Amino acid sequence: MFGFILLLILLAQATLSYSLFEFQNPFVIILGTLQLVLFFGSMIVMMRAIRNRRTTDYRKGFNAFGVMIAAGVPALGFFPFGIIYLITGIALVEYIGFGITIAMLFAILSGIIWGRWNWKTHVVELPFENLPADSDGLKIVQISDVHVGSFFNKYDKVEKAIQQINQLEADFVFFTGDLVNNLAEEMLGWEPIFSKIEAKKGKYSILGNHDYGDYVPWDKEETKNANLAKLITIHQEIGFTPLLNEAVELKPGFWLLGVENWGTAPFRQSGKLEETLENVPADAFKLLLSHDPSHFDEQVAEKTDIDLTLSGHTHGMQFGIERFGIKWSPVSFRYKKWAGLYNIGKQFLYVNRGFGYLGFPGRVGIYPEITLIKLRKK
Repeated sequence: MFGFILLLILLAQATLSYSLFEFQNPFVIILGTLQLVLFFGSMIVMMRAIRNRRTTDYRKGFNAFGVMIAAGVPALGFFPFGIIYLITGIALVEYIGFGITIAMLFAILSGIIWGRWNWKTHVVELPFENLPADSDGLKIVQISDVHVGSFFNKYDKVEKAIQQINQLEADFVFFTGDLVNNLAEEMLGWEPIFSKIEAKKGKYSILGNHDYGDYVPWDKEETKNANLAKLITIHQEIGFTPLLNEAVELKPGFWLLGVENWGTAPFRQSGKLEETLENVPADAFKLLLSHDPSHFDEQVAEKTDIDLTLSGHTHGMQFGIERFGIKWSPVSFRYKKWAGLYNIGKQFLYVNRGFGYLGFPGRVGIYPEITLIKLRKK
């Protein structure tokens, strides 16, 4: 899919450059040349930065990615109009394409400067027949996909988001994985900030695919395992109880299940749902934390009696639209359930859009999320 998108961007880029240089205006030619240099130059910098994957400083690679997206993606808005112009020669069509390109550029710049720090609180109220009576009105806050290494030490901005969490006065806070991009070291200096997350009755967490260090080279397997062990310890140090294919009874008749990452290929499948369910009473209310939403369709829905599953992972691809009754992101081509609430029968899945970001240092139309879920007795 990435290869197809890149090919499409390159074709769009060629169409845009041809149209700009066709004007034979010195200013427009300089503008078109600058755009080309930024696009291909940032792509080269990004590729070189990716080679050094075992790092806690992602700024060069992520910033280059941002420049590449800002310089290249707006050309996609021009592409269909540019093709029509080349076929028909109608200047108005070309100008409409230029207008859309400029609008997309400003949207992307806005997403980089402002969108990635624009945390939205999504409130969901869910009724369940088998919810214990004393859990009626229980308030759960879910956060997911922090990717702390992407914040580049912007402590003040993240602390405001944590204040936003605490204002919700949650009974429980659940974190559904991907605390870091790759290395436990990314959390150094952030422990005091994330320790401020408050919950009246407890904080629980699971691991996501990035937490295992699978995407960086390791000299020894022991070093990789030590990195994971350190990260699990950090979960505890900031006040969360990590659940690694475990179940815990939060209240009489209310069980919380937490599995390790389970995703469809090529993602790791360390989650052991059947094992996690072994000691959970059949008539209990069951809430599952599972990082990857594909787990819901593959192993949860219609195969278990789990009532509610909380996931993350997709980030909503950090790009899309959720306005005017439209809900779309390119990630929908990969995941049927990619953001918000879904259900199959009486079983519900909520997919958090992510607290942080990865790769592209911005969010366009799909903003970082804090979820407040209110449980009701039906």
